[in-house]
Amino acid sequence: MTETNDLLESRYGRKSGGLRVLLISFVSALVVVFFSFAIYASFIGKPMASVEVTSYEQLDAHHMKANFTAFTGDKAAACVFKAYNTAGSVVGFTEVEIPANTNDTKALAVIVKTVVAASVLRADGCSVK
Repeated sequence: MTETNDLLESRYGRKSGGLRVLLISFVSALVVVFFSFAIYASFIGKPMASVEVTSYEQLDAHHMKANFTAFTGDKAAACVFKAYNTAGSVVGFTEVEIPANTNDTKALAVIVKTVVAASVLRADGCSVK
């Protein structure tokens, strides 16, 4: 059997060494760590700050009011609200400071001034201060 192995090694070269196996193991471990973190951040971990518009109404041609809930955790956050017209263009914008509200959500309201009549008001996201 060793003669066959020696013949194969002399004909085709040395068998794959430990360095190649080590490299494949290292890359595989990095891929597993990356996907574990991505799954945790996407589905399990709590966001640092979040906002959700519960309702909105048009007060007049240049003002929209939004009722929303916000979660900021133990740090204050700034949340952005945008008003859109029927063509999809942004016609109003405001940024609201929300104080820290450790582990509960607050029901709040904001009025967004618009340059023309708006049809939709959306929360664009929050950033922690």
